[in-house]
Amino acid sequence: MYYAVYVLGLIFSFINGRSKIFFMLFFLSLACLAFFRYGVGPDYFAYEYLFNRLDESPIHEFSFGLDQQEILFRLFGSLLKSIGFSYQQYLMVIAMINLYYISKICRKYSENPTLSLFLYFCFYYFVWTFSGLRQGMTLAIGIYYLLQCIEKNKFLKLIIVTIVLSFVHTSSIILIPLYLVSKIDFKKKTLIYFVLFSIFISLLPVGAFIQHLAWIPFMDRILPYTAFSNGLNNIFDFQSTIRIIFLCIIFFYYDAYTSRGGYSKRIINVYIISYCFYFLLKFSEITAARIALYGGLLNIILLANFYYLYKDQVNKLIYAICLIALSALYLTKELNSLEKLTGLDSVDSFQTPYTNIFHKNDYYFKNRYIDFLDE
Repeated sequence: MYYAVYVLGLIFSFINGRSKIFFMLFFLSLACLAFFRYGVGPDYFAYEYLFNRLDESPIHEFSFGLDQQEILFRLFGSLLKSIGFSYQQYLMVIAMINLYYISKICRKYSENPTLSLFLYFCFYYFVWTFSGLRQGMTLAIGIYYLLQCIEKNKFLKLIIVTIVLSFVHTSSIILIPLYLVSKIDFKKKTLIYFVLFSIFISLLPVGAFIQHLAWIPFMDRILPYTAFSNGLNNIFDFQSTIRIIFLCIIFFYYDAYTSRGGYSKRIINVYIISYCFYFLLKFSEITAARIALYGGLLNIILLANFYYLYKDQVNKLIYAICLIALSALYLTKELNSLEKLTGLDSVDSFQTPYTNIFHKNDYYFKNRYIDFLDE
């Protein structure tokens, strides 16, 4: 099923990726996958457990809530629960919000909206639409408004949006520094130095130093995810390597893309600096990935737009082949991770099956939250 959707998106992207009909058909296919999934993603049953614990009164949830997720997210779930929404319907609403704003980003800022949505499917969909519900929402909404506010110079609007989103997931605070970064006219050479410096910092034993800073506010939330490893292992894991590859691609096209105007330069600079944040925070992989993700998501726009920098068909074809190969490899990696982290057991197929609400009894999941749900 997942590879069928991949092929569908690929065909739509390169037949006529600017077609509203093709874009909508692919959007609907992603929405249906998200709406009817069952047990998909490491957090599916965890969020069901948390949903069941929500009070049906938003007022009571605000005052006496049992869990520690950000308050606006809990109130949102409590409100849906109070009007009779089931957990599956709750997931549908969240998926719709996520995909709606991702589609707005693609439609407004990509020269090939379907290709950008296709890249989102390959790179981010399985984590941030299927599993990481809170940050998935803030990511989609936040990046849309970040791009809009950069374009129209509306800093106050971004501050308001960021404050609201921070009550859904605190990582959205990074939107404000990213906006400020967009206002600085960095030179390409300066950005290269920043990247090299941040990679150098990632080689140092920062984690061992951070453990002595537990007294700093919010540091207690980072410490459990802090690694004490250092050295070359920090940049030769998959997470670092793929980001270095993306940065090499970005710098290769930097001059041609920024020559299109100031806005293009601002966006590509935000992307690069966000990856600098990743390497600077590498001592805490989860924190680094979540912070860098806000700027990193822009690769679905940049990689699609780079295709149109070529005027001749031969170079366009070569670029398309490379992009297809990258997307296929990344999708395969995401599906392998999805099956492993979901805890899906007793699967004989060489492909990751699409477990859905219509056949929920056909598969067995090894997930500790299932035991809590059965109690």
